[in-house]
Amino acid sequence: MAKVESTKSRSILEEIRSLDEVEEAYLIYGAYDLLIKCVFKTPEKLSSFVVNELRKVDGIKDTITNVCASCD
Repeated sequence: MAKVESTKSRSILEEIRSLDEVEEAYLIYGAYDLLIKCVFKTPEKLSSFVVNELRKVDGIKDTITNVCASCD
């Protein structure tokens, strides 16, 4: 999930959706502004995506990462 600058939320959403790793992304209401779904084979690939791509998107203010315990 991500907190974003409110005036840029739609453009940030479109930029996030264009990233190869992103399967789904939505504007949401609550403590965070975006819900972003990705699938990674290793924790290292997840970390690399968050640090090197997601957090570098202009307008992203904060992120929180949750890992699914079961995908069945």
